Amino acid sequence: MGFWDFVYKYFWWFGKAVLKLYPNLPDTVRRSGMSIYPEAYASFVGFSTVVSIIISIFLTITIIFLGYISPLLSFIVIIPFITFIFLIHLPYLVGSSRAGAIDGEIPYTTAYLSIMVASGVSPYGAFERISRAKIVFPKSSDLSQRFVLLVRVLGRDPLTAFSILALRTPSATVKDLLTGYISTVRSGGDVIDYLTKKARLMFSEILVKMKIIADRLGSLLEAYLALILLTTISLSTLYFINVAIAAVALPALSGLSMFLLMYVLLPFLSIMIMYISDIVQYKEPWIDYRPYIMFFGITIPVTIFIIVFGLYLPSTLPEYHPFRYNPISTTIINTVNWIGSITGIPDYLYSSLMMTFALFVATLPSAIYELYVSREYKVVNGITKFLRDLVEIRKTGLSPERSIIELSQNDYGVFSKFLKRMAMQLSLGVSLSRIISGIFKKIIVWRARVLLYMLTDAIEVGGGSIENLENLAWFAEGVDAIEDEKKKSLRTLLIVPYVGAIIVVITIILLASFLGSLVIRVAAYSAAAQATLPSIVLNIYLMGLVAGKVSEGSVASGFKHATILMLITIVVLLMSPYMGGAFTSITG
Repeated sequence: MGFWDFVYKYFWWFGKAVLKLYPNLPDTVRRSGMSIYPEAYASFVGFSTVVSIIISIFLTITIIFLGYISPLLSFIVIIPFITFIFLIHLPYLVGSSRAGAIDGEIPYTTAYLSIMVASGVSPYGAFERISRAKIVFPKSSDLSQRFVLLVRVLGRDPLTAFSILALRTPSATVKDLLTGYISTVRSGGDVIDYLTKKARLMFSEILVKMKIIADRLGSLLEAYLALILLTTISLSTLYFINVAIAAVALPALSGLSMFLLMYVLLPFLSIMIMYISDIVQYKEPWIDYRPYIMFFGITIPVTIFIIVFGLYLPSTLPEYHPFRYNPISTTIINTVNWIGSITGIPDYLYSSLMMTFALFVATLPSAIYELYVSREYKVVNGITKFLRDLVEIRKTGLSPERSIIELSQNDYGVFSKFLKRMAMQLSLGVSLSRIISGIFKKIIVWRARVLLYMLTDAIEVGGGSIENLENLAWFAEGVDAIEDEKKKSLRTLLIVPYVGAIIVVITIILLASFLGSLVIRVAAYSAAAQATLPSIVLNIYLMGLVAGKVSEGSVASGFKHATILMLITIVVLLMSPYMGGAFTSITG
C-alpha cells in the first residue's frame, strides 16, 4: 500500500469534512497543477492535522512534566491550526506561482500562435506545436501537452479541450485568451485577426503595467527607507548613549536586543522587500543563474573565510593561543590594520572595517562577472534591428535565406557574430532549424531565443512571407519597448536605497566617532561599538542588493551596487577620525 493509498483509506472521513468546509478546494487543486486527486489531498490535510495534534500534545505534556513553562508553549499549542490552514491554502499558493510564470510567457506564445496560424497552420496544430518547444515556452508547453492528451488520448474535440484548460488554468490571462478564442470560432470570426490583436494588446498592457509597478515600488521603497533610517539611527543613538553614560542607562536596551534588531530583524526586512519586489515586478519565465553560482561559489565562502580568520578567531581565542597567529589570520589582520593605520581610526571601528573589507573583496568578482554577463542581453537589440531590416529586404523579392546572407554584412552588435555564422551555414545548405538549434547553445537570453525560434518557424512553415515577418518585427519591437519602459520606470528608484545607505553610514559612524571621543566608560563603549557597528555594514550591503532588485529586476544586479556602497563605507570609516574631530570642534 502506497502512502497516498494509506492516507485516503484511513482518513477519507476527515477529507469529506474538509471538502464540505471548503467546497472550492477541488478546483483550486486542479488549477495548481498538482497531480493529486482532490479527495486524496483533502484526506492528506486531515492526516497531517492529526499527526500535528499528536506531536503538539506530546510536546506540551513533556514541557509541563519537566516544569519548564516558556512562551514556546503557546506556539506549540497552535501548531495543528497552522498546519491545517497552511495545507488548505497551499494549492492556491502553488497556483499563484504557476500563474505568474505563465503570465510572463503567454504574450510571446500568443504572438507565436498568430504567426503560425497566419502561415497556414490550423489553430489546433499551432497549439500542438508548442508542446515541442519546451526550451522556449516551458510553461505553455505544459498546457499544450495537456491539450494533446485531451484530444489525442481522451478523444475530446478541440473546443471542449480548450474549455477544460480554461477552467483549470490558474492564469486569468490564459483563461481570457482561450475563452475568447472559443467564442471567435463559434461565432465564425477571423481567428488570425483575433490572435494578432490579442498579442498586440498583451504587449500594450505590459507597458501600462510597468508604470503601475514603478509607482508601487516607489511607495514600498519610501516606507522601507523611512523604517531603516528611523530604526537604525534612533536606536543606535540611544544604545551608544546608554553604554557611554552610566547615569542614563536603560536596562531594556541591552546588547541582546540590539543584536536581534540589527542582525536579525533589519536584514529580514531587507530580504522581505526584495521578495515583495519580486512578486510585484513583471517577470519573464527565465532566470540567469550564472551570477548566483559565482556569488554562492565565491562571494559567500570568501566572506565567511575572511570574517572567521580575520575577525572571529582573533577576538574569541585566548591571547597566546597558537592558532590565533596562523599565517592566514595574520595576513588579513595586518592588511586591514595597515589600511586603518593610514588615518588612525579608533580601535572600536576595526571590526566594521574588517566586515566592510571582507564584503567588498568577496563581492567584487561577482559584480564584475555580472557586468560581463549582462553584455549578452544586448543581443535582443541586435535581433530587433535585424528583423526590421529583414522585412525591408524581403520586399525586394529576395528569398528569406538569401536575405539573411545579405544582411550578415551589417553591424548588429552582439548578434553580428551569430548572424555571420547563420549566413555561412545557410550558404552551405544547412537547414535554418538546425542552425538555430546550434545557436541556442551559445545564446542564453530567453527573449532572444523566442524571437529566433519564431523566425525559424515563420520561414520554414510559412515561407517567410512579408506579412508574417512584419508581425514578427512588430513583436520584436514590442519586446524592446517593454525592456526600455522597464528601465525608464525603475531606474529612478535606484536613488532611494543609495540615499538611505549613505545617510545611515555617515550618521552612525559620525555619531560613534563623536561619542567615542567623549565617553568615560571606554572599555564598555568599545565593546558595544565593535559588536554593533558591523551590523550597520551588513544592512548597508543588503540595501545595495535591494537597489539592484528594484531598479533592474534581479538581485544579481545589486552586486555592483553593494560593492559601490561597501567602497563608500570604507571611505567613511577611514575619514571618521577627521569627521569626529570636526564635529567635536563644532559642538565645542
